[in-house]
Amino acid sequence: MPLLKTIFTNKNLYLFGLLLIIVGMPVSKFLMSVGQFVLLGNWIIEGDFKRKRQIIKTSKLLWVLCSFYALHLIGLFYTSDFNYALNDLRIKLPLLWFPLLFATSKPLEKKEIDTLLNVFIASVFTASIVSMFVLLGYTKRKVSDIRDISIFNSHIRFALMIVLSICALLYNYFKTEKALHYILKAVLALWFIVFLCIMESLTGLIILVVVLYYLLIQFFRNQKKPLLKLFPFLLLSLGGFMLFYIIHAEWRKYYTVQKIDFKTAYAKKTPNGNIYENDSTKKVTENGHYLWMNNSFGEMREAWQKRSQLGFDSLDQKGNTLAFTLARYLTSKGLTKDSLAVSSLGNEEIKLVEKGVSNYLYPNTGSIRSRIHEVIWEYDSYINGVGASGHSLLMRLEFWKTGLNIIRKQPVLGVGTGDVQVAYNRQYKADNSKLTERWHLRSHNQFIAIGVAFGLIGILLFFIWLFAPLFMVKQKNPLFPLFFIIGFLSMLNEDTLETQAGVTFFGFFYCFFLLNEGIKSREPGEIKPGIE
Repeated sequence: MPLLKTIFTNKNLYLFGLLLIIVGMPVSKFLMSVGQFVLLGNWIIEGDFKRKRQIIKTSKLLWVLCSFYALHLIGLFYTSDFNYALNDLRIKLPLLWFPLLFATSKPLEKKEIDTLLNVFIASVFTASIVSMFVLLGYTKRKVSDIRDISIFNSHIRFALMIVLSICALLYNYFKTEKALHYILKAVLALWFIVFLCIMESLTGLIILVVVLYYLLIQFFRNQKKPLLKLFPFLLLSLGGFMLFYIIHAEWRKYYTVQKIDFKTAYAKKTPNGNIYENDSTKKVTENGHYLWMNNSFGEMREAWQKRSQLGFDSLDQKGNTLAFTLARYLTSKGLTKDSLAVSSLGNEEIKLVEKGVSNYLYPNTGSIRSRIHEVIWEYDSYINGVGASGHSLLMRLEFWKTGLNIIRKQPVLGVGTGDVQVAYNRQYKADNSKLTERWHLRSHNQFIAIGVAFGLIGILLFFIWLFAPLFMVKQKNPLFPLFFIIGFLSMLNEDTLETQAGVTFFGFFYCFFLLNEGIKSREPGEIKPGIE
């Protein structure tokens, strides 16, 4: 019994719960949930409610941190879909629970914080290795898109965890004492960067560049030599020039279009004697070749069905019309769209088309150039009338447009906690959206998501909730600014706080970095001026 009491102390249970959450974030939603239940159970068993009640009663910081969840409770008064609302409240519980937990618990020691971060890095590394096994075909999971290799989380959420891991590895890099630690940190950081490229995560890479630049500014700002102080700005200029060069080169290459005599093109026939279908009014191109010229869909259908079990008029594995994907793939190679072209494709290329790969350049795993090319194609196709369904950039434009239209209709208080999806469905119908019903999703932008649910007042309160603690807590973990940049930038491209993984990631680390340092010198029950 004495041994059990020594092992199962409140402090050990507290650390165990944190450990489960840290490990579970990259690899297991189940472990994330179990970890929170362990923390809740330990918090209740620990008792000391008089002190906790005093902190809850007097801590202005805690009230600010809990205010965002309170906003969702207020939104129940003018909502109609309570099933959606209650599920949303359940998902966002970490935004109420983590501030309460960290504010009323004894702050962690630096060694404990470092250990938990190291375990998190190890868990992220494990998830990345599993993803590589998926990519290399060692599992039964089908990979029709490079994003499919992230099997535990959304690829964007996983990318955020990878960037945070890189920051944790590099921030105290020069304070390491052992040479082996230098090597290990450098290798892990390099692997994570390479993996982001393999996963073709533009969001993750852009956020990484921003936080690394912030780190450079912090490192060089105290240097005495003026040239060293200017180094981050010189590096930014060089990086900006290189990025501009790559994008400009891809842009020029994309818009370098083959010369074609449209008058004679209409007279051309396939090798089998059939006249090609042509539409010179549509200017969509693929690698400089017109998509809607030299098409013989009848021949393509006949030849395709001899090569594949997947129907010509069915959907590919990405959910797009297979005939359109095949036409794009053939066009990207500069081929006419007929039976001869389909027959010339290798077996691996047939499989690529079935997976939804629409350009022979795209299978180059880890090629940022091909990803930039894909983004340009999506933009060009959108302005030329091609549907947005199945294309991430185009769909986000539709999501944002639809969300802003909802906000214009109900600008003050929004539609309430539960009516977000109902409002979106109604607005898609009102806008006669070109998105197929499968893609009638929400905003994929946290600020628009808040505006839809709670209006402009809600957006204002959200900014107060997000930024006020930065000024209320003077002593923060050095990694907090880096995490804040990661979280804030992710909200521009994703509704980070609308999923279990996203809200747990942000809610946990926001409080983990903010409160453990900010209340470190406080005695139990003591409220420090300027902090709480």
